[in-house]
Amino acid sequence: MAPIILPDLKHTRNIVVFAEIAKTSPGAADCTLDAQDYSIIIDQHIFRIFDTVGLNEPQIRTKGYLDAIEKAYHLVTSLTNAGGIHLLLFVIGGGGITETMQQNYRLFYEFLCHKKVPVALVFTHLEYQERMEDWWDRNSNHFKDFGINTDAHVCITGVRGIQDVHLDKYNESVKAVHQLLMTYGSGSGSAFSMEKTTWVARILRSLRKLVNNRKFDSKKDMKRTLIKRCGVEKADAEQLVARILRMDSDKESIFPDDETLYG
Repeated sequence: MAPIILPDLKHTRNIVVFAEIAKTSPGAADCTLDAQDYSIIIDQHIFRIFDTVGLNEPQIRTKGYLDAIEKAYHLVTSLTNAGGIHLLLFVIGGGGITETMQQNYRLFYEFLCHKKVPVALVFTHLEYQERMEDWWDRNSNHFKDFGINTDAHVCITGVRGIQDVHLDKYNESVKAVHQLLMTYGSGSGSAFSMEKTTWVARILRSLRKLVNNRKFDSKKDMKRTLIKRCGVEKADAEQLVARILRMDSDKESIFPDDETLYG
């Protein structure tokens, strides 16, 4: 993607987006943490969006975990090079809370962002609500009951409808999302980041806990995946896998404040 160059632009803010309503396919579960990044500009602020695939089911198959190793490594590398994460944005279709939704919240907020990043929820497909915000008024307590907390939310539609029947709500939605990004994504706060090896080790260790094969011995396969698919040197791959296994044996917390870096 060619760089966008405009005069007097503010600092770039990095936003990780998980869209629960993203298109799925029979192999979607194997795409966990696959990400595409692009930039948008709002009121002379650059927002770098990391549009990221989450879990398609509460647990991960063995093959899916090995695929996720590659995706997680490249995602963390990209986020490290970009300077970290400023905002975590969940795009959710208006509906009930599922176990998969809870696991995705944990995957991104706890495992990737270590509870250190503001969270915003965007509820969409609400064009048939007389007042879109009414959906949140009726359902907000359910999210709190299931441990899904948020710093902000918006209720929107992403469609104009046939003959622009939903155009007013669509325009209202665009303004609401822009305002959300400007309020929570363009501030002067520092991005969350960690030393790359530590970050990779902790998210891979967390993902291992979601593998549905309890007898899965991943040491050899993890090392092979890091070397062949991520381009990690053999010695570094061995150290990384050893560190993940040591975290398990030592029951090390995945949220140690003393190793959290900001930049």
